[in-house]
Amino acid sequence: MINLLNIMRALADPTRLRIVFLIHRLELSVGELVQILGQSQPRVSRHIRILDEAGILERRKEGSWVFLRPGAVLTDGRLAPLLAQTDLKEAKAFQRDLVRLDEVRAARTEMAAAYFAAHADEWDSLRSLHVAESEVEAAIRRILQTAPIGSVLDVGTGTGRMIELFADDASRFVALDNSTEMLRLARAKLANLTADTAAKVDIMLGDFNALPLTDNMFDTVIFHQVLHYAQHPEGVIAEAARVLAAKGRLIIVDFAVHNREELRTVHAHARLGFADGLIAKAFETNGVHLAHQVELDGGALAVKVWMGQKQISPIAENPAGKNTNLRIVA
Repeated sequence: MINLLNIMRALADPTRLRIVFLIHRLELSVGELVQILGQSQPRVSRHIRILDEAGILERRKEGSWVFLRPGAVLTDGRLAPLLAQTDLKEAKAFQRDLVRLDEVRAARTEMAAAYFAAHADEWDSLRSLHVAESEVEAAIRRILQTAPIGSVLDVGTGTGRMIELFADDASRFVALDNSTEMLRLARAKLANLTADTAAKVDIMLGDFNALPLTDNMFDTVIFHQVLHYAQHPEGVIAEAARVLAAKGRLIIVDFAVHNREELRTVHAHARLGFADGLIAKAFETNGVHLAHQVELDGGALAVKVWMGQKQISPIAENPAGKNTNLRIVA
């Protein structure tokens, strides 16, 4: 139940109102917020605590960083329209905040560019072994465009490329990775999205062996060149099936079986590709029907795309346990 008095008290302070407008536009770390507001961290943290307790903001720990995102009060659709309609052109403090927010976006972009520059040789050597990524992305699009994608989980989001491609069409988009460095790269992509689309995206730290998510949450789950890092891919697929809703789609993009041992030693791949039989069996074991698969040749490594759809269990179809074929004979 929403406590209106707490919300009004929280929003009565000018600094807290500035924080709300900023977080409504972009998920920020506490350090970034301190930088934008030009206030001490203890003071900013006190404001954050009040907004968190009122349900206006949420705090999420990611390694040693704490990030802030809109809370239930902002995401349930009641307060957000008021923020969107507010004219801030005459508010000098807000205008300064927006300039500094752009500086934060630019810093994130520069950080991502520096990372790729430092690892360019590694990425280029791997990409040269398989078909162009644009063809892989086109194949994913063709598969997903047959139905609305709904709520999406991108497992092992890495640099956040799937966010760029599909967040706009999603009702909600969760980008999960076990690397805080990769999540910072993915977060930089949010700066290129519209405010409405960025508001739908959650950046989350987590392990694909034990997803920190409840059952039946997502309409679409994507593994884009991630499963080869799994020591036990069958268990990872079982976790994906657990969080997938009935009739939801599971997309796995990875290499076909190969013998490029350097991918294990240099790039830390735990599996040298996957056979169709392994994927099909893992799907079937977890109630997912393998509905589509395609192979993309174009180099030393063939890229495969498997799509499965979660089946509706007999219990879900007939929750009361009734025998619908029962016939009473007098």
